[in-house]
Amino acid sequence: MQSYRAQVSGLTFNAATQCFQARVIFHEGADRITYPVELAAPITADFKTVSRGVLLRARAIRKQERGANIAHLKSIAAQAMHLGQSISSAG
Repeated sequence: MQSYRAQVSGLTFNAATQCFQARVIFHEGADRITYPVELAAPITADFKTVSRGVLLRARAIRKQERGANIAHLKSIAAQAMHLGQSISSAG
């Protein structure tokens, strides 16, 4: 399992939407992956709760996107394998 560090940046409260907004940055080696996140919560919510909430939301988005990427890569691999079999059977 690859380790990473997460950073919550630019935490603000949007009064119009009643949401906290932030950027969560995941540091993986030399890579930085940023997710904009919103969390519905009252303005009176404490910082620890809000920062934990936006971090968990970003982790969920990250996990969902990584799952979609893996499914896409498996689809490409299956197509390539099928194409390779078609070429080898034609020759």
